Amino acid sequence: MATAPKTDQRVLNVLVYAGAGVTPESSRQCTESLKCLVGSNYAVSQITAHTLITEPWPSTCSLLVFPGGADLPFCRDLNGPGNRVIIDYVRKGGAYLGFCAGGYYGSAECCFELDDPKYDVKGPRELAFFPGTCGGPAFKGFHYHREVGARAAKISVRKEAFSGAQAPPDVFKSYYNGGGVFIDADEMESNGVEILADYAEDIDFPSGKTQAAVVFCKVGQGRAILTGPHPEFSGASLKPHASIPGYDKLIEEVTVDESARLEFLAACLSKLGLSLPSKEAWSDIPRPTTMWNIYCQRGHFLSLVNRLSGQSHAVRTDGSIWLENKFGLDMFHLEWTTDGSWSTNYDPPKFDKPTYRINVGSKVAGQGVDESGTHFDYDIFFASLDEFRTLESRRAVSTWKQALRNYDPWFPKLSWGNHLMYGETITSTNTLLSSNPHLVSRLESGFTFTATRQVAGRGRGTNVWVSPPGCLIMSTVINHAASVMPTRPLAFVNYLAAIAIVEAIKGYDHANDVYQKLDVKIKWPNDIYVRDPSKPNEPAYVKVGGILAHCSYNAPNYQIILGIGINTNNAQPTTSLDALLNWTASLLGGSDKTSPPPFQIERLMARILTCLEILYDHFLRKGFSDELEALYYKHWLHTKQIVTLEDEDGVKARVLGITKDQGLLVAEEVMEDGIELNSWKGTGTLFQLQSDENGFDYWKGLIKRKV
Repeated sequence: MATAPKTDQRVLNVLVYAGAGVTPESSRQCTESLKCLVGSNYAVSQITAHTLITEPWPSTCSLLVFPGGADLPFCRDLNGPGNRVIIDYVRKGGAYLGFCAGGYYGSAECCFELDDPKYDVKGPRELAFFPGTCGGPAFKGFHYHREVGARAAKISVRKEAFSGAQAPPDVFKSYYNGGGVFIDADEMESNGVEILADYAEDIDFPSGKTQAAVVFCKVGQGRAILTGPHPEFSGASLKPHASIPGYDKLIEEVTVDESARLEFLAACLSKLGLSLPSKEAWSDIPRPTTMWNIYCQRGHFLSLVNRLSGQSHAVRTDGSIWLENKFGLDMFHLEWTTDGSWSTNYDPPKFDKPTYRINVGSKVAGQGVDESGTHFDYDIFFASLDEFRTLESRRAVSTWKQALRNYDPWFPKLSWGNHLMYGETITSTNTLLSSNPHLVSRLESGFTFTATRQVAGRGRGTNVWVSPPGCLIMSTVINHAASVMPTRPLAFVNYLAAIAIVEAIKGYDHANDVYQKLDVKIKWPNDIYVRDPSKPNEPAYVKVGGILAHCSYNAPNYQIILGIGINTNNAQPTTSLDALLNWTASLLGGSDKTSPPPFQIERLMARILTCLEILYDHFLRKGFSDELEALYYKHWLHTKQIVTLEDEDGVKARVLGITKDQGLLVAEEVMEDGIELNSWKGTGTLFQLQSDENGFDYWKGLIKRKV
């Protein structure tokens, strides 16, 4: 019996606990340091106590991190079910990193401020990754929610514990505020404990023969690192406290050792099993640029200006408008010019909210407008858009359209992509558009927002999409008339986008058949997978792209913000289209000299837009027709796949397809036929399945109904 190809669900999440007890400063410092070191390879995001207990996060998690604060609230919210999930995750091969309070929490026993009845904490802890006691504070003077007891603690690193990892420094100064010491850690080697670093100055808590500040613990098949100090705190990010004597010197001492701090933290992450980029790739978290450009193709400049100028929520001035975010979060200043003569002496009014300057022009704004220089070539994009529009206007030149055109000779006048907005570094194309309905309501279908880098890219549910340079990032506005909703449900827009992406990749260059042979697949409901070039000897597929649709209503239309992210030129965090292209070319007998050139993001984006517009136009007129359905099934991964329905007592079911009315997944209950090994026969009981927007694994947490 045919089975679905193997898919590789890469473990790419670094989850930072954000429940009660975590201080805002610890959360911020922890998240920023992790993004600095591994943000190009992993999605660093937060997880709450509820999510930790109820969602299937372990299957995609590389590291669970507990920042500093107070661990009694951790106990209150996680004792029992939550801690059992964490222990099971680590013992089965996961990794845990606990800073300060997270270090106390990961020990078998916590002893804190025993001489002060006001703050006295003593008792067992359920995780018990360190099988002994973590006692503290290691240095006197600690006060909750204050910095009076903070210090730059001198840390001595045991370099021999990091063999094979990136070499850490011998000694460095680390921010410290109330952390513990791991008592008698040197006597627990037989229990899988290694001391990674010691306090290099006398401490105020009895700890045995050593002063273990950071320990590594082997836990089943997994591992944990617990710290007393805060090696995740950057001195440059510490806030001055003029009222605290010596705090300026603390900041100076920690800042001087910034490089050593990062090297030590990187060595710890490597020892926990994470894959780190080279030291040269470590960087501060990129800050969003505040100047964007909208380029309008040919005669489409005035149409956009007229749309924007008619905003009821806009304050018009000479040659520009001010537009405020619906929720009072952002302010947009849109200016327009016909000759690209932008004012470089730009001094906007001061607002207590992010302010973005958006230049709208019939020519690309010159250098100096974008704060960091532009990495997007508008000329390539619009030339490619013209090329693909001309190509698609000819009948039967594209094999994927032949079925549509034989059935439906109508061909639309293509216009999507006429208005393209670009920002070098942004939070998220989807978020910035979806949170600004005043702006989006005036945009025509096909208006597209793109960027070189996202620092807060969104995935489904609670997922984060990693968007380093080389990743195609785009969000396109689709005005979907409310009048067609009963027969043209929004769920199908995801499916149209998936088809468009696959066909755009394969049709990237109609003159080169290597692209047609690229093994690209659709994984329901909204992911793009490719054959994994790193596993040439097995038919494994790995995620290379995703789709996220956000919808709001503004009469008479639903505004869909269709977000797409595709690993195009970036090899991390999974693989890329370029890697697939090179591997496929080599299989076809090519060499480095004859391999097709790398994908151009601008050209691929233009191809996606032309494909998507044609498919959407067909959908509006014909619905999810037999031809569209055939195109979808041609590329998807799930034909005859056997899945387990956990909410139905583990019933096995075979995936059959999707319903043509609402786009639900259909599966038939099966049972082993008892004759042939791994062979199943249907029982006739059907289930209709839809995703519940679970952020970690859509096969777990499906909403099911029998039909």
